[in-house]
Amino acid sequence: GSGQNGKLRILIAPSETEANATCSNYPQYAPSVNCPFPGWCLEVIMSVLVRSGNISHEFVVDRNATEYLDWGRFQDNGTFSGVLGRVESGEVDMACLFFQKSELRLKHFDFSVAVSEIRPVFIVREIPETIWSLLLNCLRPYDTGVWIGMFVAMLISTLIGRTEIRVGLRPERANGQYFSWDVFNEMFNGGDNSFYFISGKLTRLLFSVFLVGLIRGMYTALLLSALITPPNVEPIKSQSDAVRLIESGSFKLISDKSRWFGQEVAASSEPIFAEFREATKNNPMVDPISDEHALALVNQGGYIYQTQNDVAIMTDEARKCYTFVFTRGLPFRSAHFLVRKGSPWLAALNNEIMRNYPFLDSVYKRYFE
Repeated sequence: GSGQNGKLRILIAPSETEANATCSNYPQYAPSVNCPFPGWCLEVIMSVLVRSGNISHEFVVDRNATEYLDWGRFQDNGTFSGVLGRVESGEVDMACLFFQKSELRLKHFDFSVAVSEIRPVFIVREIPETIWSLLLNCLRPYDTGVWIGMFVAMLISTLIGRTEIRVGLRPERANGQYFSWDVFNEMFNGGDNSFYFISGKLTRLLFSVFLVGLIRGMYTALLLSALITPPNVEPIKSQSDAVRLIESGSFKLISDKSRWFGQEVAASSEPIFAEFREATKNNPMVDPISDEHALALVNQGGYIYQTQNDVAIMTDEARKCYTFVFTRGLPFRSAHFLVRKGSPWLAALNNEIMRNYPFLDSVYKRYFE
């Protein structure tokens, strides 16, 4: 439980903000001209563990930067996968990663004192204002029955027109059969021939009355849409909006089940997570295989990606046409180092964190503020 040769074994895994594997000298423990952001956890580790000099340690370095980091999913056999599994099994004593507490994790691990704080974030695609969305708004005042009735009326008018041709009350058409388009032509601009049957004249009268109401209603809907709908409408503005949209089935929630939020949705008794658990009961949460996978789904529309403000994608996505909503109702979470239950390293680690806290805070601000 105390590492090999009495040394604290620390796993360093590529995770962009914590340990930047794109640096040519990865793992790099201090900023340089070629790599000004080597990873804020790597800088913290050097400050807390090396400069302080009170903890004997060695690094276990993962160099595969192409794989999606599995923070640790709880499996059917009662153990964790990924990083948490490696800590739990004793392969390493801790990881150069910052973890948030969850009810599930607290049962299996001990946490250091807080090093920083994170804020949950929803990423959702904006709803663009297009000519088609405006047309759709114009059609919304009418329910399905109106359009079915109009379609039936067109079919009846077509049959009446064809019947008049057969009995000689309407001349044969030179360019083929009498179709619904010919009915539209006669309704809107008179066409070539009017109806002779009373049923046709009555149908045309009813259609004309309907047409007046239709156009007026569409014009009113268009004006109201322009007045009350701002450009690029954001589908969610709060945690309550997200729950409502997910529960209705119009959006699906994406959340990494190896991270704290997804685990709290599954197990926490806090009202916020209980609401998400209820909302995803019949609309299951999507567990992404990578950030790129999650963002591809968001780009399709109809998905809400839950992540947090200390992940690398936040910087890139802020420049794109996505809406970032820092939900008012969601809780902040402190970030910690994580060790096995009863680890002998915890007390020494806490002492060094508290002794070096001003430096840790300055590193955090350089990366995220």
